[in-house]
Amino acid sequence: MVTDIILENVDFSYGKKTVLKDFSLSIQGDGFTALLGANGAGKSTTFNLISGILTPDSGKVMIGGVDAHDRTQRHTANMGFVFQENTLDLELSVQQNMRYFAGLYGLKNYQERSEALLKEFGLWAQRADKAASLNGGHRRRLEIVRAMLPNPEILILDEPTSGLDPTIRQEISNQVHALAKQGVNVVWITHLLDEIEEHDQVILLEKGQIKEQGTFAELGGAQGIKSKFVAKEELLQL
Repeated sequence: MVTDIILENVDFSYGKKTVLKDFSLSIQGDGFTALLGANGAGKSTTFNLISGILTPDSGKVMIGGVDAHDRTQRHTANMGFVFQENTLDLELSVQQNMRYFAGLYGLKNYQERSEALLKEFGLWAQRADKAASLNGGHRRRLEIVRAMLPNPEILILDEPTSGLDPTIRQEISNQVHALAKQGVNVVWITHLLDEIEEHDQVILLEKGQIKEQGTFAELGGAQGIKSKFVAKEELLQL
């Protein structure tokens, strides 16, 4: 399927430090998949490999049957990315950020979709405001809206609610879950258990390896994951 994400026998090291060794991962179809693990588990490295920022030392990274690192074809993989660090132009307004991104993707008739997304994520009233004036939650929403502008079939988010208060985190999680219910293949990278719903697929990473996977309910929910799979010093927040 065009939305399949497959990592096959991937090795990756930062210098002499091995992060992933013979690592394989398969995320198929639509829905919401949480890539869950404590800090240092290899989550962000996996994100950067999928996004093409990093190239594996060996092994394959395939998106919809296309090599994720073939920059001449990656655009056809139809993916949206939300990075952990801010990537907005803070001197541009909300609408100007959307217009600039549309230009990068060659989107001609984007205005109607842009308006619909800004309204869906509660940003329409701020459309003329500079990104610099937005609070952390609104900035995060704008990054998600911008990533969804080309109508991607896959949306991957790296710690998208990092640093936000619990109420805002839950609101953003709910909004992205709604995208998954609309047919987007969402990959949500996090160390926070309270952002995951009962029927979400969960892939638990620990020290660069998949320790367990299944639905959140199958893994015993928050308490089951904390008690069975994660060392006490690496407990994931509730």
